[in-house]
Amino acid sequence: MTEQPTEQESASEAPLPQAAEPPQAEAAAPDEASGFAHLTMAPSPKRTWKEFFLIPAILFVVGYAVLSGLAWDRVGKPSSDPHFTYLANAFLDGQLNLARKAPHGNDWASYEWMKLRSGQEIKGVWRDRNTRRFETLDGQIMVVDRAEVDPRAREKRVFVSFPPAPAVLIMPLAAIWGYNVDDVSFTIFFGALNFALMFIVLRRFSDGGRTGRTRSDNLWLTVLFGAGTVHLWCAVLGQVWFSALVIGATFTLLYILASIDARHPLLAGICLAIAFSTRTPLLFSAIFFMAFIFFPKGQWRREGWPEALKKLALFCLPCLLVGLTLLYYNYVRFESFTEFGHSYLAGGQIGRIRKFGLFNIHFLSKNLSAALTLLPRIQPYEPFVVVSRHGMSLLLTTPVWIYLFRPMARRTQDDRFWWGLLWATVAVVAIPGLFYQNTGYEQFGYRFSLDYTPYMVLLLAVGRRPLSRWFKALVIFGIAVNTFGAITFKRFDQFYMPGSTFFDPD
Repeated sequence: MTEQPTEQESASEAPLPQAAEPPQAEAAAPDEASGFAHLTMAPSPKRTWKEFFLIPAILFVVGYAVLSGLAWDRVGKPSSDPHFTYLANAFLDGQLNLARKAPHGNDWASYEWMKLRSGQEIKGVWRDRNTRRFETLDGQIMVVDRAEVDPRAREKRVFVSFPPAPAVLIMPLAAIWGYNVDDVSFTIFFGALNFALMFIVLRRFSDGGRTGRTRSDNLWLTVLFGAGTVHLWCAVLGQVWFSALVIGATFTLLYILASIDARHPLLAGICLAIAFSTRTPLLFSAIFFMAFIFFPKGQWRREGWPEALKKLALFCLPCLLVGLTLLYYNYVRFESFTEFGHSYLAGGQIGRIRKFGLFNIHFLSKNLSAALTLLPRIQPYEPFVVVSRHGMSLLLTTPVWIYLFRPMARRTQDDRFWWGLLWATVAVVAIPGLFYQNTGYEQFGYRFSLDYTPYMVLLLAVGRRPLSRWFKALVIFGIAVNTFGAITFKRFDQFYMPGSTFFDPD
């Protein structure tokens, strides 16, 4: 999606009076005394085609080169966990379970299908093979004697439990290369695209007068997102878990662009639908668009309801269509509208899921530790630094996040609206993951944070605090930390210890 520059911004987009600006300037310089940029901004500058696309194009090319360089030996071949490629090939073969045997047993959902001599077909998992207790997909427990099973009508059906949008995107490549799709380069493409999209989003915010950030500021924040957060090392792996996060970020950025002031409701709905078909928690980010419908300028809408409801309908249409399709997709596979297959990972034998379910307060303390307090071990002998496979604190991988708690005062209603909306979006996307059965293991940093990292970068932008030398130093530190992760994670095991060294993953 491309952003169209305009000569004039509507009153709803530029809440404060406008004044002249020097030619070719994106925003007025920050007020050194207050830390605020002068919000009396000129209309959005009218850029030439070259000016409009050149910087994003350069960011894409540089991002692709950097990510490819960090991926180096992985590029040109399938990753070790090509779940989306296998699912794409299954779709091309007209089926939902795998058409070929899985390459390994890690994170595939499966159950057994059997036909009894009586003619009854059953699907489910063994709960106790010694006593022959079998749990069907609808939760019934039955005792199945070996003599009752027709040995010619019995198979293990294996599925990909992850939402299927990335597999749909890979299908054209799978149609050409089959199971040999280079999913590493596929992920790198989206990672590089995220560099360009983040800059476009930040520029869009600046043009609207909502951040007062200069082009230089926006470049710093773009580099922060692309290389100074978990995005960097996630984008160079190609494995199913990390590809989903990177692609989810791509469609989140597109969704944000389309959502601002509810300008493009249908496109916003399409992008959000693809986003939550990639990463389920992104469904909750719908509140970002909804706020513009119900609370324009941060206040309850008092007029313009017919147009607002039309936009709401356009936004909801693709979300409902895709959402209902996903529910049906679940039901056909697992006879439950809400079961994506995670309950059937490892054949339904994961102890913590059987005991506590997928979401439970039991998991909160470990997830909070992985997100905020888990630190690497420093030791006086090689390799000197040892990282938990549960990752490390976000405040170490991206220490500049501390500036989220040091914004300038909110001086206008529009400022308060944006600050609250962005924090609310971060919260609704982040909180469910804190109760999830998995910390993100294995990971270098807290990878689930990538779902809401774009909104956190925007919070830094609207925080209006000048990007000081200390801020930039912390950005560079974050780049160094995540570059270390991009180089060593899944390559140099001496830098990583099993999760049980820090706490039991179960």
